[in-house]
Amino acid sequence: MQAEAQTLVLQEAGPEDVDRLTAMEAACFALPWTRDNVAGEMESNPFSHGWFLVRAGGDGMSGEAVAYAFMWETFETAQIARIGVLPPFRQQGLGLKFLALLKERAAGSGCEFLRLEMRASNEAARKLYEKAGLIQAGVTKRYYSDGEDAISMVAALESEETTCW
Repeated sequence: MQAEAQTLVLQEAGPEDVDRLTAMEAACFALPWTRDNVAGEMESNPFSHGWFLVRAGGDGMSGEAVAYAFMWETFETAQIARIGVLPPFRQQGLGLKFLALLKERAAGSGCEFLRLEMRASNEAARKLYEKAGLIQAGVTKRYYSDGEDAISMVAALESEETTCW
């Protein structure tokens, strides 16, 4: 319940945050994106936005980044390309809060759907995404470089512009 007492805010990352994002990526994943991968998302992909989940300081200003994500906003679909919560901050409900903020951001940008791919073996992620309202939409065989399948998950977004609800 520690996370509920905190003020959590979504903060957009910029090109100046590539090294910080690369370090967070390395802390979160066994097969992390390289600095070039992260820089490509920040500098070369016009649809990609990097985001931090930040615990606001006592003054309400930006504080410590506890998670990050890359989300592509393309026409009616927002795609979460990568999302990570730093290990010391896991199991505190931050992932669920982060997803809610990303969904709100995507809906506010006019996106009608949120989607992502996840490793078929990642049960913790599946439970989190289902709790956040995503449902399985399909399986892509041998999606990952090691041959593992990917589960595609999707959620309809509610906004003033969409008619999905």
